[in-house]
Amino acid sequence: MLYDLIIFPIEFLVGIIFNFFTGHFSRFGIIGAIFGVSFVINILALPIYNVADALQEKERKIAKALEYRVKRIKKAFKGDEQFMMLQTYYRQNNYHPLYVLRSSLSILIEIPFFIAAYHFLSHCDALHEASFWIFKDLGKPDALFSIGIFQINVLPILMTLINFVSGAVYTKEAPAREKVQLYVVAFIFLALLYYSPSGLVIYWILNNLFSLFKNIVKKQQNPGKIFHIIMSVIVLLVGIVFCLKTHSFSNPIYY
Repeated sequence: MLYDLIIFPIEFLVGIIFNFFTGHFSRFGIIGAIFGVSFVINILALPIYNVADALQEKERKIAKALEYRVKRIKKAFKGDEQFMMLQTYYRQNNYHPLYVLRSSLSILIEIPFFIAAYHFLSHCDALHEASFWIFKDLGKPDALFSIGIFQINVLPILMTLINFVSGAVYTKEAPAREKVQLYVVAFIFLALLYYSPSGLVIYWILNNLFSLFKNIVKKQQNPGKIFHIIMSVIVLLVGIVFCLKTHSFSNPIYY
């Protein structure tokens, strides 16, 4: 039921966007379709993430305001007495410990989008034997290096590094609990995607770059810096488009 109500509509939308880009922008190949899906999905989901970020910021401010008294209560009381004192203090401030779950909203929102993209791209025949740059088959792990019998997939490692940078920017003023949570999630994604098709990992790298860009812009208060960042991203996108036009793909058109 959850799949039919939440995951399937997102996966269906991913398929529509993917087929649109492969059909109307076939000269960019499969990588262009992956980029298009990532960009459109992130733009559509941006209002949801903005609401989640606002709730998380509210939770951080409340928790920070209550932190001093909470520590004193925990230091002075133990057992049931501590529990009753904390409950009274929280009630006086219109707060409930379960509100801490709001700090996990962004991660919870990511889950259905991840499952939908994972299911679609993992079973996408168009990725098989499609190449991009040094990646010969987007339907398989990149396996760019090997150490003995162990293959080293570079893309998932790159994805994790970008996750770390994005998490560091996002949780710069957050409590240690949130920082640990984000880094643990980054390792979970590394484990889940390490042997996944290169096309799927590239899609998630693009999502992480979008998230990093969003977090950097939100942290800036100087409009000039924001303008500089936006212009830098535009130049980067133009460079990507130029590279896509000049590179050849093994299967340029897919239906």
